[in-house]
Amino acid sequence: MKIAILTFTKGINPGTFMQAYSVQYALKEIFPDANITFLDIIDFKKNAITKLPDRSIKTLFFQKLYAFIRLINYRKSYKKIFNLTNEKYDLFNYDQNRIKEQLEKFDLLVIGSDTILEQMCLNGKIGLNYPSYKINLKKIYFSASASPANFTITGSLKEEVKLNLEDFTFIGLRDELTMRLFTERIGLNPVLILKQPDPTFCLKNINEFVLPKRYVNKLRDKKKIALYNFNINFPYRKELATLLKDKGYTLISTFYNPYVDIPIATVDAFGWAGVFKYCDIVITERFHDTIFGLRNGKPVIAIDWDQERFSETKDSKTLKLLEDYDLKEFHFNLYNNSDLNPIAQVIDSLDSFDKQRILDKNEFLCNKAQSLLMHIKEKIIL
Repeated sequence: MKIAILTFTKGINPGTFMQAYSVQYALKEIFPDANITFLDIIDFKKNAITKLPDRSIKTLFFQKLYAFIRLINYRKSYKKIFNLTNEKYDLFNYDQNRIKEQLEKFDLLVIGSDTILEQMCLNGKIGLNYPSYKINLKKIYFSASASPANFTITGSLKEEVKLNLEDFTFIGLRDELTMRLFTERIGLNPVLILKQPDPTFCLKNINEFVLPKRYVNKLRDKKKIALYNFNINFPYRKELATLLKDKGYTLISTFYNPYVDIPIATVDAFGWAGVFKYCDIVITERFHDTIFGLRNGKPVIAIDWDQERFSETKDSKTLKLLEDYDLKEFHFNLYNNSDLNPIAQVIDSLDSFDKQRILDKNEFLCNKAQSLLMHIKEKIIL
């Protein structure tokens, strides 16, 4: 069987890498002899303009240095793990006949995971992430997401997208935001959709990932370790770091942050995945930090502060994940909100927190992920 995967793979984002790795891992579980190829796509989100605050020369230097080292390590992992097409694909600038010919060389097109569905159309053209029903091969969405799903589609484009989706063999969506997009805005029958856990829940041994020994040695004698991951635009990065240090935490980060005690900013995605077992708490803005923290049985305080992360109903993918764990009280919205006291109160309550509730939910989601894998296999081999 020849399988093509359409998802994000490039850059130095560990969550991007691990979701792609996990999709491939899962497919090999059910189709061990399959020939798997990733479509080398142009990341349509890279064109977004992010305004950066003024930075000191020291901060800028270390940011660039650590990012460069990470990029080298990531590229080594890309070459080792992923088989990418020689040709690059633009999801919104393609010839329909040519793409039909190329994709029909495969037996199965897998789209997802990650927010690969975040953009549907550009200049009146439907993206390859919502591929035409005229392309004759089996297609599935694998834990795909359009979060925050803040777009609408009307008229003939809406009808065409609906026809495209109805041609799918399996539709697994990662979050309720995307499910509502498909059912309420596009009009797809809800019975065609299943909620599918993030593909990283298909990974059977979350402890297999190894943090390089030089970093393990730095953490060995630390009693309270907090993974503290926020980018330079987070307006309370210094204040929250000070709050945590005052409570006795040693702060670590997987990219350069001048307010942490130990930067672990040179590791690739597998090294990143090996960090969480050493943490007592995870405090982050990042979705896959939240997932891997929870997978390792750690309490996670997830903070959304960028309005672009929120849906029109003020939901976010991180909030919905914590709701799945019945941990909504561990999510905080700091957009136009500078009050850190509620976060401090949650941190103070951790001594009485029952971590077993996280472990029980992990087991449930891992079992569900495996069950859906078997369901996918049955649908494909029919």
